[in-house]
Amino acid sequence: MYCTWQMRKCMTKNDGSKPTCRSSANNSRFRGILRAVLSVQLILALQLASAGCFASPQTAATEPAPTPLTQSESARYTFESVAMDATVPYIVYLPSGYSPAQKYPVWYAMHGSSSTETFWLDFGKVGERADALVASGALEPMIMVFPYTRYDDAKTIVADMADGVRGPSHMEQFICEELIPYIDAHYSTIPSADGRYIGGFSMGGLFALQIGLHQPQLFSKIGSYSPALTYSDFSGNHFERWLSTDPADASNLEDYAKTHGMDQLSIYLDCGDESDPFSAGAASLQDALTARGIQSEFHPHEGGHALDLSLVDAYLSFYGAW
Repeated sequence: MYCTWQMRKCMTKNDGSKPTCRSSANNSRFRGILRAVLSVQLILALQLASAGCFASPQTAATEPAPTPLTQSESARYTFESVAMDATVPYIVYLPSGYSPAQKYPVWYAMHGSSSTETFWLDFGKVGERADALVASGALEPMIMVFPYTRYDDAKTIVADMADGVRGPSHMEQFICEELIPYIDAHYSTIPSADGRYIGGFSMGGLFALQIGLHQPQLFSKIGSYSPALTYSDFSGNHFERWLSTDPADASNLEDYAKTHGMDQLSIYLDCGDESDPFSAGAASLQDALTARGIQSEFHPHEGGHALDLSLVDAYLSFYGAW
């Protein structure tokens, strides 16, 4: 806002009456100069506005929409994990057509004890198979995350199975409290259990079961392929004791799965034939899941303890078939 004023010149009369004031001759010249200055400022303001310098939010130009990926991409990163007290490598696969304008489900896939985070892409060929299935319309596009999991947690889980008391899992803390929030914050994910899955082979299959069954509020589907279940008997309350840190809680056989939300899960479980050292444990686990009303499908297959590449399409379709 601009302020204007007038310059006045006052004359004192000799008779002592109030002085009279009249405008100075310079006053008219001042008003003329002021009008000229205001005119110039108005012209400049109009020119700037026409150039967009004072464009309103409603009329400001918007950024162009991001271009979707023309082909799938995989990239390796590292995560400074407090839970693991380690720098954890992981790989993120983004499907062809990925765009921040769309939300995608996420599969967290873990490898076996003798492998690394590259296992599922290099040996399992899940990237290539997902590309083909998405292109054919048989699979919905999804993000896949492959963390490195070769830490001492496998020994911890085996010890849990032996004594029947579940201890804390640093891997579970890393996946659930660090990696998932990070992925949800940096990628266009469906940030709920409906759009989040977990799976793994051998030791990774064991991790997937432990984490998924213990955190059903975070996951809707679990895939466990020849899980390294060295604890082969899940009868009685062994299943509950395997999962719970509270013996009293684990004794509630009838309601344990339901009160912990496990009845909302879908599980794909498989194993090899008798030559697979973990086949007996997988069969016993399947019986325990069925007895507790947990939705699961069991697929024993020929061969020993190895990832059957002919089943990779079935694994992927379990998570995201159209």
